[in-house]
Amino acid sequence: MTNVKKLRTLSQVEEAERANQGIVFVLDDDPGIRTAYYRLFELEGYLCLPYESSEAFLLRFEEASGHLSGPRCLLCDVSLPGMSGLELQREIRDQQAAMPIIFISGASSEVEVVEAYKEGGHAFLLKPVDIDELLDTVSVALALSKSRQCEQRELETLKAIVTQLTDREKAVIRLVLNGLTNPQISERLHIALRTVKVHRQHAMEKLGVSNLVELTRLDERGGI
Repeated sequence: MTNVKKLRTLSQVEEAERANQGIVFVLDDDPGIRTAYYRLFELEGYLCLPYESSEAFLLRFEEASGHLSGPRCLLCDVSLPGMSGLELQREIRDQQAAMPIIFISGASSEVEVVEAYKEGGHAFLLKPVDIDELLDTVSVALALSKSRQCEQRELETLKAIVTQLTDREKAVIRLVLNGLTNPQISERLHIALRTVKVHRQHAMEKLGVSNLVELTRLDERGGI
């Protein structure tokens, strides 16, 4: 019993390590192709999660994503039974920032290619797929996912910090960002100049910035 628990733990550790390298969701109705992709991406050190249909992906995606962290991308065949790859793309539009979609097709029209890119698709590869091109495309997609995930975490951290500002501190900082001087802010908010300076200093300390340039950059990243 102890050995079984140990093996299970090791398997979870390996899964987490692979997920940190990159999670490649594979969506194809051909079991042979799914197996080939699974072996390829496992050899590359990624965690590969294959699905046979869009419906199966939607059913199990949240569960898989819930306990796994790491950059991710979706390798998706365009022609699928039931919901097509392009229909799935529209269904998960909000997910594409953190999970770029790479479409694969044997005979797609220019209209489908244009639609895929218009809806935010990362890449469109035609069969037969060159393995080196596929691996390069996946690598770029995972790097993009990692970058966007970092940006999202920074944005969430910034939002958490901004919530710590008092209403008066927010009002002062917004006027600072609008180019008003301390005396002008004092007049606009009908508060003493000294009070403006105190609110401004406290807000800057909470936001972790020391000057207007840093404050402006912070506002451009997430909005204050």
